[in-house]
Parts: sequence; C-alpha cells; structure tokens
Amino acid sequence: MMAKKKEPEVKSEHVFTIPLRSEWLGTRRVMRAKRSVSTIRGFIIRNTRAKSVRISAKLNDSLWAGGAKNPPSRIRVKASVDSEGVASVKLPHEITLEEEKKKFLEEKKAKGKEEAKSESPDIKGEVKAEAAKEAATEPADKKVEGDMKVKEEPAPAPEEKG
Repeated sequence: MMAKKKEPEVKSEHVFTIPLRSEWLGTRRVMRAKRSVSTIRGFIIRNTRAKSVRISAKLNDSLWAGGAKNPPSRIRVKASVDSEGVASVKLPHEITLEEEKKKFLEEKKAKGKEEAKSESPDIKGEVKAEAAKEAATEPADKKVEGDMKVKEEPAPAPEEKG
C-alpha cells in the first residue's frame, strides 16, 4: 500500500498585475510570448520569495493565445505560495481541478437528496404512463430522425383502376 502524499499548506495568496510590454519590446518579435513567460516567473520569484514557480495551463494558453508574436501587454495573475516554497500562478478567476471536483460532488450530493425527497415511486410510474400515451397518440405518417421531427409527408394518392 502506498502512503498518501500530504498536500503542502498555502502560506500566502496574492493577486498581481504584471506589466509585460516593457519586457518584450526589446526582444525579437517571434520571442515575445516566451519572454512573457520568463518575465512572469521572475516577477513571482522576486515578489513572493518563492523557490520555484508553476504556471497553470490556462495562464500559459492565455499568454500564447495571440501566437508567439502577439502576447498580452499586461496580465493579472493570482499567485499562491505553499509551505515548501513553490508558487502556483494562475488566472484570478481560474478554478483548479481539485476545487472543480469538490464542487461537482457537492452539487451531485445535494441534487440526489432533492430528487429523493421530491419524487416518490408513484410519481415516477405516472410520468412513464404519460410518456407512453404521448407516443401512442403521435401520427404514424410522421418521420422521426433522432430527436428531430420532420414535417408530415402527404399521403399517397389512391390509384384509379381501369
């Protein structure tokens, strides 16, 4: 059995607006986004006294969204430093995967309790019976493709004999 890793506690959390234009103006045009990433790393280390910096994937995508030649001129980030001295940098409105899982599980749990209270077995049976009635009353000459109903086709004209 493997021992679970302890997650380091967050010591501090700050929101910074980092100016990038003054840094990447002196570099070659194709190196601007790369220079912006290194500027963010240096800024966070300098202002939080962290040993290393982890940049989130969404923050990285927002830096490279305009391509290598056109990064944003400034960016607002949220930096949190843990007890081991590692700074995690993300967008201020970004939700981490762990937070997203917790939120999903809480919603699922609350939804399950509400459904159990509101629906009794009798109600479920009635809903199924109503659905069966609706299916039976639907005209047979309508074509149904998947979930989409197609307009009615006219009935073929009776053929006259002789």
